[in-house]
Amino acid sequence: MADGNITFFLEKLGNLVVQEASLFGEVEGQVRLLRNELEWMRLVLEDADIDTKCDHDKRLKLWVNQIRDVAYDAEDVIDEFMFEIEHQRQRRPNRFLPTCVRFADKLPFIHELDGRIREINITIEKILANKDRYNIKSGIPSEAGSSSSTEGMVQREKRVPIVEEADVVGMTGEAEAVKQMLVEEESESRVVAIVGMGGLGKTTLAKKVYNHIEVNRHFECRALVYVSQDYRIRELLMGIAYCIMTNLSPKRKTEISNMVENQLGEEVNGYLKDKRYLIVLDDVWSIQVWHGLRSHLPESNKRRVLITTRDQQIALDAYAKPYELRPLGEKESWELFLKKTFPIGSTSPGVCPAELEDLGKKITEKCKGLPLAIVVSGGLLSRKEKTKSSWAKILKSMEWHLSQGPESCLRILALSYSNLPYFLKSCFLYCGVFPEDCQIKASKLMQMWIAEGFVQGRGEEMVEDVAEEYLEELIHRSMIQVAGRKWDGRVKSCRIHDLLRDLAISKAKDSKFFELCDDSIFNLEVAPIETSTHWLWQDLKAADNGEVL
Repeated sequence: MADGNITFFLEKLGNLVVQEASLFGEVEGQVRLLRNELEWMRLVLEDADIDTKCDHDKRLKLWVNQIRDVAYDAEDVIDEFMFEIEHQRQRRPNRFLPTCVRFADKLPFIHELDGRIREINITIEKILANKDRYNIKSGIPSEAGSSSSTEGMVQREKRVPIVEEADVVGMTGEAEAVKQMLVEEESESRVVAIVGMGGLGKTTLAKKVYNHIEVNRHFECRALVYVSQDYRIRELLMGIAYCIMTNLSPKRKTEISNMVENQLGEEVNGYLKDKRYLIVLDDVWSIQVWHGLRSHLPESNKRRVLITTRDQQIALDAYAKPYELRPLGEKESWELFLKKTFPIGSTSPGVCPAELEDLGKKITEKCKGLPLAIVVSGGLLSRKEKTKSSWAKILKSMEWHLSQGPESCLRILALSYSNLPYFLKSCFLYCGVFPEDCQIKASKLMQMWIAEGFVQGRGEEMVEDVAEEYLEELIHRSMIQVAGRKWDGRVKSCRIHDLLRDLAISKAKDSKFFELCDDSIFNLEVAPIETSTHWLWQDLKAADNGEVL
């Protein structure tokens, strides 16, 4: 249960007290006491700045973790009790009769519930007493400035995110250089590798080259597949097949999806034979990826392969022609920052007020030319007040985060997470359960958020519409990337950058939201070890186009 999900649990607990009063009997008083205490705890955990405060105060971090633990325990106790009662109802000879449970049947569960709820209430009382005993302050002003529950939220129908991958500045020259390396005539096949650290925009550059009109005209077949650290050659071959075989019938598509690796390899090889083709392998972490795919791709001077990787050695081992991607320059960094912080639709698109320019350039400088850090910082500031005091707080907090370690990009991303409204934090963290580099079907993701209780209705607004606003808000803040849009501009699929996914997994583990045990790229199994941690089990399968269903 994430912090935002405590609201959902309290609503469920309140409904149970009202609707199932006869179930609780004498325990009702203890349950109401628990609910009242959790209401106060919810206010603490929903403080938008609690993560930043915990970074500054280890005592506060321990106290908050204890609050989370007891909230998890309370939810487990109530859920187990309701499960046992429902189990008793299902065992009745005629389940269509009034769904009551005999007092004698529920008595053992009532006694157990009474004892466990009393223990939890005593634990809560001790936790709250420790706050005063150890002089723990949770109400201090945040260095990053506060983000209220509604700050910066905009209606989804009023805008479309402006700075998406195709819109990143400063890559025209780079795209032209890489494109030329691919289209120039050679007497043999060629591998080109875009090399650079995480957050530099390697994927963005590769997609820009892949979609270049001249590249489209030059190659008869093109395919772009995302590899990541956990990969299967069969899934990569299937991704290639679906890219190059664009007019497959549903029956043929099903046949291909059921093929084993060698069969897929033969299909791909046969289709590409004698054709001029380009294969883009994004986010390669091991040379074994290329070794495993190479035998399935016909060798000729018409073959071009484009790899993106952080490891220079992979480029050498693949005998690739490397293109080393450099950080953005000062001018390009500032231009990207302006596009993200002052998007179209704002009062002055692309224009920074004179009184904020010095602070803005200092913030941009801290990003060290990393596009991901710049757009995430810009997304954060686009939701802040355009005042010197607000921006100065962000700069001060950024300086503190950067002082904690050498990983500047990750530190800046952590700052942006800390400034998310509490109800968006749960939604962002949940994205960490999906496999690295996979496309996530937006409708499925929003359904999962709703099912987990992360999204609550607002007045007459449908909960699905609220979930869509949450998704668009995370996209606007560059915490999630758009992978595809529908004809009406709404998000069809999305993905999360691997650095942001690492952040989500780290923060989720730290807050005991979930922990992952990865068995493979498409099957994530999470084993229940502690009841105080929110354990998730999802069987995530790749759809035909790489989306998660």
